[in-house]
Amino acid sequence: MTELSVNFMQDQTRRMCRARHVHGAIMAVDHPASGFRHVAAAGDLAADMRFCAASTTKLIVTMVTMQMVAEGRLSLDQRMVDHLSPELITGLHRKSGQDHTDRITIRHLISNQTGLRDYFSLPGPDGRKPMDTLMAGEDTPWPVERVLEVVRKSEAEFLPGEAGKVAYSDTNYQLMGMIFERVTGQTLPVLFAERVFAPLGLDKTYIFADPSDDRPVWFYAGARRVHLPLYLASVQAEGGMVTTADELARIGRAVFEGRLFDIEALLAQQDWRMIWWPGQFYFGLGMEKLWTPWFLSPLRPIRDVMGFWGQTGAFVFHHPETGLTCAGTVNQANGMGHSAAIWAMLAAIRAARR
Repeated sequence: MTELSVNFMQDQTRRMCRARHVHGAIMAVDHPASGFRHVAAAGDLAADMRFCAASTTKLIVTMVTMQMVAEGRLSLDQRMVDHLSPELITGLHRKSGQDHTDRITIRHLISNQTGLRDYFSLPGPDGRKPMDTLMAGEDTPWPVERVLEVVRKSEAEFLPGEAGKVAYSDTNYQLMGMIFERVTGQTLPVLFAERVFAPLGLDKTYIFADPSDDRPVWFYAGARRVHLPLYLASVQAEGGMVTTADELARIGRAVFEGRLFDIEALLAQQDWRMIWWPGQFYFGLGMEKLWTPWFLSPLRPIRDVMGFWGQTGAFVFHHPETGLTCAGTVNQANGMGHSAAIWAMLAAIRAARR
């Protein structure tokens, strides 16, 4: 029977590297019940390397949001217009000729239930989408003002909070970042460091802000390694975190142990909705849940595996049944590596059950 071990971990990272265009992989696991904690790496990555954590940064947004809700500085059902000026956001959400921007709440933003289009996948005047130009290696900043200009020109997908509706949109998190800055008067690198990174004792994790910063290893888009410092510095709330696998796992464990906010309050309000792009998974209030159908483990269902994906192949997920946390990266944005990471995490869950 396979159990969590150093050899098991090394085998899983090597397996991840067999996926198309996955040149390297890192995975950390933390299993308090057995005391096993280890980081393994394969390919062109080393276990202690810093990498671009992409949308796993959104888990930090969730943590800070829930902290500020507990402090009374924010409310999940507060409207976005209570924090951002009308000049900035009027006309942002248009559906069937009407402006519904004033209906968007904090809850909608961190649940991807606003209906606002994702700027990352909207075609520009030349017909090219930001995701295509960036993955082709064309480094361009996307500050929130530019994002809102593009999104305002596109009709929303659905009404804010419409029953059963969800659509992944980085636009929502750009707006949350701006709300944080307006409410606290702090920059996001300072805010996230003070509220999350420092309290958890993370000394290698930070929000990317300086385009000349050469500390993170850059990721691949297919066969091409891309270098996007201007872009990364401009999308701090939606995906600007740089971290290591070990420290990302420590963040994941802290979330589900409720160390920095009331995790039970968050879980009690979950409204999971299946999302189909940029992958197939559930999106709830401030976090994602893997789709784990019965046929993956017919005799013993996997059940909930919650956390966040990143476009770069970064991941952090927690399995409440076993208490296992997995985190790391396949450092590949083409989607093929994400599947490899899922299989590695499922294997770790099965091993943790032994």
